[in-house]
Amino acid sequence: MSDYEVKPTLDEEIQKLSHEDLLEITQSSFRRLITSDPLLADLPVDVTTEEVLAQIAVAHGQSITVTVTRYSESPLNVVIPQKGATVLDLKKAFRRAFTLKQQRQRIRTKISWRYVWRTFYLQNTENGKVLKDDKKEVSEYGM
Repeated sequence: MSDYEVKPTLDEEIQKLSHEDLLEITQSSFRRLITSDPLLADLPVDVTTEEVLAQIAVAHGQSITVTVTRYSESPLNVVIPQKGATVLDLKKAFRRAFTLKQQRQRIRTKISWRYVWRTFYLQNTENGKVLKDDKKEVSEYGM
């Protein structure tokens, strides 16, 4: 027997790992990276690629964060492009953010968005303007 042991290479060790092990390693590494970055630290642990890209766009001044407050519900932050975003874009971004929030809370509720937008309007609380026209840019409403 020789005086030294032959250690397996990193590639060989990785080959021995199961899919679940690799997934856990990747997720924990990703969580460490996100929490250590000051721009991304306030993102949720199960962040999506879209959320990371949106936060980066905000940091670069390409997008803005709009906080949507609803009666008894907690506020919901929605990211939209800074230039050229329409009311319809804001509604779609709200829908995506709300759906993602529901999924994270494991709430399964069927929502008729058509009913929601026919019944309720978005309003800029700073100036009281109601965002009625889906085709208008949000900047026309003072946002």
